[in-house]
Formats: sequence, structure tokens, C-alpha cells
Amino acid sequence: MSFIDAALCASLKIIRALHEEEGIFEAKGIGYGGDRSLKIDLLAEEMFIKALSHYGNIFSEERGFIDNGKDKRIIIDPIDGSYNVSNHIPYFGSSVYLEDEAAVIVNLSNGDYFVKDKNGKRFENLFRKPFQSNYRHDVVLFEKAYKNPEIVAKLNKHNLKFRAPGALSLSLCYGEFSKAIIYKGEIREFDIAAAKFYNSEYFWYFEESLIIMAPKKNDLEEILRIIKE
Repeated sequence: MSFIDAALCASLKIIRALHEEEGIFEAKGIGYGGDRSLKIDLLAEEMFIKALSHYGNIFSEERGFIDNGKDKRIIIDPIDGSYNVSNHIPYFGSSVYLEDEAAVIVNLSNGDYFVKDKNGKRFENLFRKPFQSNYRHDVVLFEKAYKNPEIVAKLNKHNLKFRAPGALSLSLCYGEFSKAIIYKGEIREFDIAAAKFYNSEYFWYFEESLIIMAPKKNDLEEILRIIKE
């Protein structure tokens, strides 16, 4: 079984657990990444560890570094958007990255998945043909918008439509269909590694606490200019 197939199989098991396990929103302390861990976070992490450990050492948001005696690292965010899933908001996923080789990002709420390896990238769905929009992409996805009212005001001033879905790795992947992605806050490897690999051909801007990604260079430059006003 390939790395991508193993990650997708683990994702299907996580989706099943979301619907069948009891007490999945029970708090289980604070994970390695500093966020509150729920039972579903730990269940998802364990499923990925079991499925992927023979491919590399694992660096996970919940448990930190797991040494499997391998040369490669696998960077995992078992549940991206834990707050969404615990509040029944259908926008949450898993993010898995085998360094320099493959990325698998799955929207656990609807089955959309994004994968990239030596054979290229693809956007598909675990259950059906994925939804594709032909509408002109003019919406900005702005993660952590609620913590950055000054940037919100600037976007409003320029009449830019934006949404704040609440799962960074998913937004950075869906960003290939958007005008741009903005994230302002703490930047953690778990949140961006897989998506950065998946959309590496697009345009990225990084500061200490700011990420902008856009499919078109002029859109990235426009958003950056507005933020810096």
C-alpha cells in the first residue's frame, strides 16, 4: 500500500469514528502543539500512527516527535479544526505530510481530499465526484479573522469578500479556488506543511505571524498592499 493510500484509509477510519465512537468531544488535556486535545484528536492521531509509522518518524500536534528509526519525517495534524467539529460546524480535516515526497489533506466533514506526490496533484472525494465551481474566484479565505479586526476593516474598505472557515490546512488547499488566503497568528508546522507542499506552485508570502497565499501573483500583491496600508 502506498503512503497516500494508507493515509486515506486512516482518514476513512477517522470519519467512521466521528459517527460511531462515544464521547468523542471529551477533553483530554493539552497537546504538544498547545491546544486543547479532545478524544477524537487522540483517536485520529493513533490511527495515523498505526497506519504510517513504517514510512517515517512522526511529528504530531498531539504527541510531538515519535522516533521510528527512519530517515524521513511525517508531519501530522490529526484533526485540523477541532473547534469546528466539536461545535458541529462542517469544516474540519486531517493534514499529513511525508517530507519532500507526499501530502494528503482530507476534509473529514464532506470527503474532499487533496493529494500530491511524484505523480502530481489531484483533488477528489472519498464518496462521490467532488464539487467543482466554475464561478470567478473572488473570495478571500481569512483564517483567524476574529482576532484581527484591523485587517477586516481594511478588506471591507476595499469591498473584498472574505470568509473565515476555521481550519487552516483545508483553507490553504481550497485556496487554489479562491482569490487568496490570509492567516494572521502563530505559525505552526503542523498547520501548514502539507498544504504548502500541495500548493507549492502558487504564490506565498511569509512573515513571523502572517501568511498570504494566492494562485495569481497580482492578487497576492494586492492583498499584501491592503494589509500594509
